[in-house]
Amino acid sequence: MTKKKMIKIIGIIAVAVLIIKGKGLLESRKAEIANETLPAAGSISVSVAEATQGKMQHKESYLAQVGSDKSIKLSTKLAGYVEHVSVEESQKVKKGEVLVQIDETELQSNIQALQATLLAQRNDLALSKSIYRRNVKLFEVGGLAKEQLDISQVTMKAKEAVTQNSVQKIEQLTHQLSYLKIVAPFDGEIDAILLHEGDLAASGNPILTMSNGVKKLLFSYAPHNIAIQKDQLVFSKDKKIGSIKSIYTISQNGLVNAEVKLSEMLDLPVGSSMNIEVLTKEAEGCIVPGDTVLHKKEGTFVMTYAEGKFKPLKINVEMQEENRLLISPCPATAVARASEVKLAQLPAYEKVHIFGAKNE
Repeated sequence: MTKKKMIKIIGIIAVAVLIIKGKGLLESRKAEIANETLPAAGSISVSVAEATQGKMQHKESYLAQVGSDKSIKLSTKLAGYVEHVSVEESQKVKKGEVLVQIDETELQSNIQALQATLLAQRNDLALSKSIYRRNVKLFEVGGLAKEQLDISQVTMKAKEAVTQNSVQKIEQLTHQLSYLKIVAPFDGEIDAILLHEGDLAASGNPILTMSNGVKKLLFSYAPHNIAIQKDQLVFSKDKKIGSIKSIYTISQNGLVNAEVKLSEMLDLPVGSSMNIEVLTKEAEGCIVPGDTVLHKKEGTFVMTYAEGKFKPLKINVEMQEENRLLISPCPATAVARASEVKLAQLPAYEKVHIFGAKNE
């Protein structure tokens, strides 16, 4: 027998011995396990809570911007240099108060020139009327032809029209003087002064801006959020500050804009931002702590405690607010508070020590 065959035979024998020995150990261990006694069901401690009746609110948070309820830009209809600005920024003003005076020198000069022209036209008209009255008398006594009388009448009427035209022009220019006085259209305060003394105020370009001093809030939300509705209450730091006045029909940057009418004064400047909460849902009913719910594929349950045992009760979660849940139906007995893993194991224990119950 060669040396190589000898080594191969020895290897086979060694493997067979190891297999036989391993099988014996496995059978021995199985026997030991079979002879061991099963552990008795242990005990567990769990906290319980009673369901209560109450009110629950669901609020959604948004970042809102402070704006003016009414804000306008004031400008002049006639171009001219700013002669005087009578107000300062943040100053409160009354309706009709003069805010800005535009230089009226050119307009006054035109009015004075027209007034001088009108004076001459009236003198000329008076002469024409005198001639016409004289011609009427001459015509009546046969001293003047009918044609000459008609000519004098036409001349008088023409000069009356010219005179009346000048009067109307003066009235128009005098009315335009009011355009050069920028007055407050309502009670409010000055937000910004854009032009100052010596600046050229072009027609239609704003000179200053003002608002009525009443503030509002504006916030944006996604169009698919149908929870936001008109008249919903708005809170800031758990304090009611107003309600949703309107929801705009035109979106901005793909978002819907809503306006809040304030019921409380805000000590914040226009353009600043603040966090608000909109009350989107409110309900009353049965409330339990948030750690009493067990989610299973069959539904949602709470573990009710009665006669020393825990039993699952299938429920519907109507609302959730932080660590509280509004559910139905309302459990008539205490419910367990624990992790979902622990809640699922409660029915398997024979001994459960509870704490937190009213009758403990």
